[in-house]
Amino acid sequence: MKKIFITALSLISAAALAVDSKCYLIPLDSLNTADHEYNTVLNPDNNKMAYTSSKVLNHGYTKETALQAKGEGFTWEKDAKMIALNKKVSHIDVVAWKSEDTVYAYNGKNQSGRVYIYANKGGKWTKVGKMKICSSTIKKSCFNADMTSIYFSTERKGGLGGQDLYVSHKNEKGKWSKPVWLGDKINSKGDDIAPELVGDSILYFASNGREGLGGYDVYYSQIKDGEWGEPVNVGEPVNSTADDIFFTKSNSERYAYLSSSREGGKGGFDLYAISYVIAKEMADGFPSPLSMLSNKLLAGINIQNESLIDTTKVTLLKGIVMGDDSVYLKAKVALSDNKLGQVIATQEAEENGAYRIMIPGGSNYGIAVSYPGYLFHSENFELPEQTEYKEIEKDIVLKKIAIGKNVALKNLFFETNKADLSDESIVELSNVIKLLTDNPTLHIEIQGHTDNRGSKAYNQGLSERRAKSVVDYLIQHGIAPERLTSKGYGLTKPVASNKTEAGRAENRRTELLVTKI
Repeated sequence: MKKIFITALSLISAAALAVDSKCYLIPLDSLNTADHEYNTVLNPDNNKMAYTSSKVLNHGYTKETALQAKGEGFTWEKDAKMIALNKKVSHIDVVAWKSEDTVYAYNGKNQSGRVYIYANKGGKWTKVGKMKICSSTIKKSCFNADMTSIYFSTERKGGLGGQDLYVSHKNEKGKWSKPVWLGDKINSKGDDIAPELVGDSILYFASNGREGLGGYDVYYSQIKDGEWGEPVNVGEPVNSTADDIFFTKSNSERYAYLSSSREGGKGGFDLYAISYVIAKEMADGFPSPLSMLSNKLLAGINIQNESLIDTTKVTLLKGIVMGDDSVYLKAKVALSDNKLGQVIATQEAEENGAYRIMIPGGSNYGIAVSYPGYLFHSENFELPEQTEYKEIEKDIVLKKIAIGKNVALKNLFFETNKADLSDESIVELSNVIKLLTDNPTLHIEIQGHTDNRGSKAYNQGLSERRAKSVVDYLIQHGIAPERLTSKGYGLTKPVASNKTEAGRAENRRTELLVTKI
């Protein structure tokens, strides 16, 4: 994961402009579809989200729908359509969710600069007012903290080209001023859209009129002495070679949200949570200052017969371990030789989550990363005999134990076209047994998946037999049967393309799902 520079005002404090930090993009697959999803807006408690879904209809027309979700962080589920907002309109964008029962939205039924106010009465949204901002069509908008200024993108005379960013201020009589152009530092000859104001002094927006990584990139600018500064590209991984727009901050210091058309999504624009690693959020209360955020690595490695390993011909695996709640974890990292069926190296990550471990070539290796209260994470490496030293950087996110959380068991192996567990699975099975032993109320479902080679019926049967084979093993080794279920999905839930061998290998997998805690 590459470093990026992010605005500190929204994440740490108002004292500094930017922090050397890491972030992770997590697709909100519970909300994403083959249509377009974009324009996330959070309520004040950050436990409800409004977003727009756009569907292409016949003759190329599009239909936008305002939807609502509930959750937090990067765990969201669909809640309801915001029915009143969608009534008799083809275009709708929520602008702000300013209180629990009040939202502001642009309604495309009337092609003018009006923002409508909706109130939630008895669980139903009702239009209760409107704001006339300008005569041109307003797109995405945002308010300052006390709602006396509204920033928006629109296309009107006097701009540089396409959509530009403007601000309008409310006077003492409640009327809105004529739009004020934000200037040629903010605006470009392309489209500058989707403003998001942070702390009344940092403006995020998307632009395709600058030399960036892709089409639309996300930028930010700080206002000082009434003047907006030169925009800064936030860089990877927020920006990509595709279009990245609608950056939305959360009141939490750990999360933001993004709409992106990057590869790997479900189609069109998809929603992503941006999870930031922040130094002040440490496991075990470790009080690290910002200066300690880095790729600092551990020095000590406990490898059996380490003196026999030629360190000029090994792979060094290194990175950061964190929880899906964005807390650094002083996790245990165990390296096993799957052919030998035993752990050959162990290590504890530092308080800042940093770890490194040497892997000699010539075998099939498993990595298991664990921390109390979280599901373990496993990786598999088939390494040939090496002729030179190399490094692999792998940042690992552990999922906190909760109903619905799942992990892939990447070091479970079966005989070809059979449900018989191979000897190379011993260590991974031991990891599952330890997880269940350490968490005696935990119930799980073992799920089997296949690639698409062979018939659907054959793959369904094979996946069911393999999942049951794992459950039978766990029962034979002391796990109560009532805590275990098995289910096969065959070829119905691929996680990669079946057109390549690498993709098919990813699809042939066994997963563990938490069903009860």
